[in-house]
Amino acid sequence: MQFSIIIPVYNSSKTFKECLDAIFNSSIKDFEVIVVSDNSSDNSVEIAKNYKCKIIELTENKGPSFTRNTGAREAKGEILFFIDSDVIIKNNALKYVSEKFRESEVNAIQGIYSHDPDYKNILTQYQQSYTNYYIWPEKKKYASTLSTCCFAIRRKVFSLFKGFNTGIKRATCEDEEFGYNLIEKGFKTIILRELVVVHRVHYSFKYFIRRTFNRYTSHMKSYLRNKTLMKKVKQLNYIKVITGLPVIFFIILSGLILIMQPNKEIWIIFFILNLIFLSLHAGFIKFVTFSKGLSKGLGTILICYLDAVMMLVGLFYGCVSFYLLNEEY
Repeated sequence: MQFSIIIPVYNSSKTFKECLDAIFNSSIKDFEVIVVSDNSSDNSVEIAKNYKCKIIELTENKGPSFTRNTGAREAKGEILFFIDSDVIIKNNALKYVSEKFRESEVNAIQGIYSHDPDYKNILTQYQQSYTNYYIWPEKKKYASTLSTCCFAIRRKVFSLFKGFNTGIKRATCEDEEFGYNLIEKGFKTIILRELVVVHRVHYSFKYFIRRTFNRYTSHMKSYLRNKTLMKKVKQLNYIKVITGLPVIFFIILSGLILIMQPNKEIWIIFFILNLIFLSLHAGFIKFVTFSKGLSKGLGTILICYLDAVMMLVGLFYGCVSFYLLNEEY
């Protein structure tokens, strides 16, 4: 068997049928589908039962790392193909992956989100555009930040590792951490741009705030736990985002000073800092504006500020909880 398609599922009934329909509509049929329900309370498992799937039901919620590892242990295919339950592949996706793996030097493949869908919600559009622009920029050949939304790896290579870190309970940085493990052992993950998928997702304001805070907190703990902070800092595709962190800190600081004791000099500093912050994100704002329209571009400006603040808060809390509260995870 060529492919083992592994799908971790947790209350995914809104998108899961479309995900499975796309898989079973693939031009290549040499695959098995392993669905691992992370103690779902909706009808996700009932949906899976309508398809030729191997279904594993966990009796308690273990998180995406554990569910993916569970699926991998049951896999028979030469290639492990991890996709999320809200991801829709094209019918030629497996064909492109199969052809790429014929190259003996290819051991892992990263798929990418399509930037074609126009999401009505600006938070959703921001997150999808951010991923495309910063994680998978056009000229980047190999993934430095792994995403298991759509990720394929030779089973013999995956077996060399302990799988995804099950200490990470939420969907936060378990995939990026595994990606660093691959890089450390000399394995490259090629970005296959023909492997483009649609992401059926919606971010409410509350969900965006909670998700963003949890992700950045978990990422900082991972960097400190594994001593990989400098690897992240050295990623050129993130350099402007990282540079923006001290800038947003001083924007907040100068803004507080203006509230307490306004004066002309602080106003000038506040203005200049905002110009610097906007210039750092100008390329991304232009990318969104040209591809999604002026209104989305203007909305992106506001979300850039919000995201930077949440990043700063999350990273700071990650440091505090790691060093002062002795929380590794």
